[in-house]
Amino acid sequence: MDNEARFLASFPSIQTALKIHGDGCGMRIQLDVPESEMAEAVKLLAWRQCVLVVTVRLEDGESRGKHRKIHL
Repeated sequence: MDNEARFLASFPSIQTALKIHGDGCGMRIQLDVPESEMAEAVKLLAWRQCVLVVTVRLEDGESRGKHRKIHL
């Protein structure tokens, strides 16, 4: 199995998409993954309770300036 998963995602339009813990232990991030990206994102199920390296960048696609989120 690959040790990398690459898929498009966006922050959900809910207030709790980004949660900062008050006790200083970090942050929780939630993402919306469209159905078209599920095959790749499902790899994350095998990596539960593992330490992950996370890289986030903006998508360079044509719709970057037009839409700020993925339409599910």
